[in-house]
Amino acid sequence: MIRNMEKGDLDWAHDLDCRLFSDSAWEKEDMREAFLPGRRFLVEEGEKPEGWAAMDASGPFAHILSIDVEPDFQGKGLGSSLLFSLLSLARGMGKKKCLLEVSCDNASALRLYKKFGFKTRGRIEGYYPSSDAFIMEKDLEG
Repeated sequence: MIRNMEKGDLDWAHDLDCRLFSDSAWEKEDMREAFLPGRRFLVEEGEKPEGWAAMDASGPFAHILSIDVEPDFQGKGLGSSLLFSLLSLARGMGKKKCLLEVSCDNASALRLYKKFGFKTRGRIEGYYPSSDAFIMEKDLEG
């Protein structure tokens, strides 16, 4: 089940992000932005939270900020489910384009985004402490 993130999820979501991306994890204070206008933070939950995803749709396009899945649940379609939900929300908000940045070294994330039709549009050197990032884009019309 996918639901909106609640304030009670912030500690777990921050902990997961730190475990997955120690050198580029979100600051705990930044996670509070989940509740700003135009932001959408979702949680995939079974018996307990299994993953979360974030998007900023406050501007002219949707911007995927993060998708994190607990290690025990990776490879089971949760990332796809969260991404599909974010893209559906973006379309429902009238967004025509979705952008994201992803580590050039994150093969599983790159596969996921390409599966959903994202195209690489550029590269940012030193975007993450230990790697460059690809800028990826998806047309949400059609």
